[in-house]
Amino acid sequence: MEQHTVLIISENRADHLVLSACLERAQPSRFSLASADSMERPLEALLDPNIDAVIMAEGPETEYLLRLAQKHHVSTPIIMLLEEPSGDMANRLRDYGAQDYLARGQLQDALVHRVLDYSIQLKQARMQIEQLSNRDSLTGALNRLGFRAHLERAMERSRRYSFNTALLYVNIDRFSNINDHYGENNGDLLIKTLSRRLSNKLRNTDSLARLGGDEFAVVLEDVSSAADVEIIAGKMLKSLATPVILNEHQVSVDVSIGAALFPEDGLEFSDIVEAARGAMLQAKSVAGSKFIRYCGQIQFDAAGGNSLAAELRTAARKNQFELHYQPRVDLATGQLAGLEALLRWNHPERGLLCPGEFLAECEDMGLMKTIGYQVIQHACFAINWLEEQGLGNVDVAVNVSFSQIQDERFLGVIKDILERTGADAGRLELELTESTILKSPGAIKARMDELRLLGISFSLDDFGTGFSQLSHLTELPIAALKVDAAFVRELPHNPQQVAVCTMIIEMARRLSMKVIAEGAETFEQVEFLRQQLCHEVQGFYYSPAIPLQQLPRFVQEQRFKRSERIPS
Repeated sequence: MEQHTVLIISENRADHLVLSACLERAQPSRFSLASADSMERPLEALLDPNIDAVIMAEGPETEYLLRLAQKHHVSTPIIMLLEEPSGDMANRLRDYGAQDYLARGQLQDALVHRVLDYSIQLKQARMQIEQLSNRDSLTGALNRLGFRAHLERAMERSRRYSFNTALLYVNIDRFSNINDHYGENNGDLLIKTLSRRLSNKLRNTDSLARLGGDEFAVVLEDVSSAADVEIIAGKMLKSLATPVILNEHQVSVDVSIGAALFPEDGLEFSDIVEAARGAMLQAKSVAGSKFIRYCGQIQFDAAGGNSLAAELRTAARKNQFELHYQPRVDLATGQLAGLEALLRWNHPERGLLCPGEFLAECEDMGLMKTIGYQVIQHACFAINWLEEQGLGNVDVAVNVSFSQIQDERFLGVIKDILERTGADAGRLELELTESTILKSPGAIKARMDELRLLGISFSLDDFGTGFSQLSHLTELPIAALKVDAAFVRELPHNPQQVAVCTMIIEMARRLSMKVIAEGAETFEQVEFLRQQLCHEVQGFYYSPAIPLQQLPRFVQEQRFKRSERIPS
């Protein structure tokens, strides 16, 4: 029968004697013994390919040894020998990588043999599976599957023991040029060299994964602060900057590193990865090797190399994006009833740019979901600010794209934003267009129903500009219709626009929906809409979109107009 070598690590001589006798009594005989009183070279012993299992007595260095084994991917099963095991202790040791445990007072032969047999068989099966599924064949680092499993375990330990976990997203800049100039074999040599350098800079508790041809991820457990992460990243950049010999040439590469912290920068696996990758892309947009930590600004995808794309990346780094809010006025009272949040780009040379001048490029670059989440977060801050200013009855509306609302993370992100900001969900209004709904009516309705349970309301934007399906008005939880500016522009002199506006207002009122007219610029337009019993109006007649801080002045002006009976 195949023989298995078991290493016993204990300073207690009695442990060696008891376990040695126990293993000798195994039938059929299948265990041979190796002992160690101390661990002067712990890694060497744990990595010894001749050792099939380790029984280790608990001691002051237990946690260190287990973490060391984790870092270096020790596959040998480690079975803890405990004096008085408890459920919490066993779970903690398993988190650190222990396979199983034995109790000193319960070392019956059958139990010890069964634990060893099971652990060794499990090790063999895991080694086969791991080679196929969890390891990168070139570097030996974790692959994407192994990386996800490890990061999720690290996040769970962070929750349980209340410490921070950091993710570093590492990209080798212009790696394709290496393959083009020196060949794929030398490209592989570069990857292996850089992977080894990264691994050498890691602590015992950290792990390395290769996510793609030129991308790595590093998981740093139990970091005390962002400053510690920056120190580690700095050491990595310095090490990676050393030239590599390829075809007798010294070749240097630039490296971009982005970092995100759990739980500060996200609570889910996808949030942390997206944040770290976004920070890496910001670092990549700057010449040379660079480290950037995620800071909550808009993150950019690597697509797009033209001038506008470069300017958008610069805008993110320099915080040039901002929200302006266009007031919606209640026609019956003349009071501020709502705001529509509108994105603006404060371009250093061209001034304030409206979305039409840059959103298409953002869409091409894959940014709309991220930008949308940022807008919703700022809108929630605006809701809180309005309440502080005594304007707690004002709704804030945000435009939502199809790519955003169909995102599987959308509901969770909205819940998280509302929880973190403490904003009143009843004051948050999401605007959807008919074209958005038509792309997937069933899925959109299901998502709207979920959001409605949070207290969020919905308006149908640009109503009448597409192929309007009246079934949407009865089947979807829509609270308001927005009459597009195209039907307001020539009121009250255009008979067709008069007919359309009158019809939409009457229909909405019969369906108990609010009607909001967009694009009102003249007193005649506003007066016509008031006579037709339209509920709210927004447009240049009252105000363009303005910074949030200017709203108190707008409210004061409206109060003055009402008190002086000035038409409004």
